[in-house]
Amino acid sequence: MTTQLFLRPGRDDAARRRHPWVFSRALAGSPSPPAEEVEVRSPSRALLGRGFLSPRSSIAARIWRFGDGPLDASWVAGLVESAVALRERFVPPGTDGYRVVHAEGDGLPGLVVDRYANVLAVQATTAGTEAARPLWLPPLAARFPGATILQRNDVASRHGEGLPLEDELLAGSPPPGRVPFRERGLTFLADLAGGQKTGFFLDQRENRHLVRGLSAGRSVLNLFSYSGAFGVAALAGGATRVTHVDVSAPALALARENHAANGQDLSLVETVVADAFEDLRERVARGETWDVVVTDPPAFAKKTLDVDRACRGYKDVNRLALKLLAPGGVLLACSCSGPVSIDLFQKVLFAAALDAGVPARILERRGAGPDHPVSIDCPETEYLKAFLLAR
Repeated sequence: MTTQLFLRPGRDDAARRRHPWVFSRALAGSPSPPAEEVEVRSPSRALLGRGFLSPRSSIAARIWRFGDGPLDASWVAGLVESAVALRERFVPPGTDGYRVVHAEGDGLPGLVVDRYANVLAVQATTAGTEAARPLWLPPLAARFPGATILQRNDVASRHGEGLPLEDELLAGSPPPGRVPFRERGLTFLADLAGGQKTGFFLDQRENRHLVRGLSAGRSVLNLFSYSGAFGVAALAGGATRVTHVDVSAPALALARENHAANGQDLSLVETVVADAFEDLRERVARGETWDVVVTDPPAFAKKTLDVDRACRGYKDVNRLALKLLAPGGVLLACSCSGPVSIDLFQKVLFAAALDAGVPARILERRGAGPDHPVSIDCPETEYLKAFLLAR
């Protein structure tokens, strides 16, 4: 069944510019459940596109196809195939862990698919994407024959839309809680049982490779380290020692497993269970210095109202991190807060360097790898920002 959604006068500009989000406040009338395919039309009844309804979300619908064309199995299969083909071009050798589908970036709003070797971890983050499963699951299974497909459902957006939160096995055999995969020849363990995101932070792959290339003969401090992937890359690059700091003891235990999986010398690895802010202050007070520091905190801002508080947090953590840099040292400062733009994050780092009294220089502005493409029509989906700063 297809429902027609009419936009209010003056509220159809975004859809005409191919922005896929249709906000509830832009609608003339209120959509009602269940989630289903919709036609989005202008106030003059012109068809702007077809997508899927999320009646309990502020984004009431997401457009999957603009213009006058069917939103059918053939169209969605083409989108899946295009996404897979893109990764075949850009994912580096020795890598079988990467993002296969990146939602709006691949024309499949609300759908995230991560590959960990022979396991696909899926997130259908909206009611509309859930309703579209008969369209996206068959081509995905066909493109990865024999793969286990697990849908990870414990996502905040699903909770807000009243969707089931229990994980679902969509194809294949139940996977183990931790799935090994390869990244540029290194082995990592994806925590599918209870890890962050779908089990690993695949979006930092290129930044880990950067740190690997900067670490020969250097000491590395990895803050908000989670499963220690930056440290594994650093030791692979010849770091003399690595310290991981995280508030989660289980995450640090997984970090040691990741080091061990690569045959690395655990005597060069220190894990510290601590609040990173408190740990940083203590290190500054002791007068420590480090050659490479990574700050990769969780998202401090989930919505626009959080931005001011988030910026204070980013400034504080990077101000302290800059104070720890040895002469010639480098800081990789990251933010995965979508509402904090890259320009705003740069201003925060400027303020942090000013307060720290450290003459920092920007060497690179970075983000996620090409397996996390950003739709040029929906730039607000670009969430990961990273700056490489040198003292």
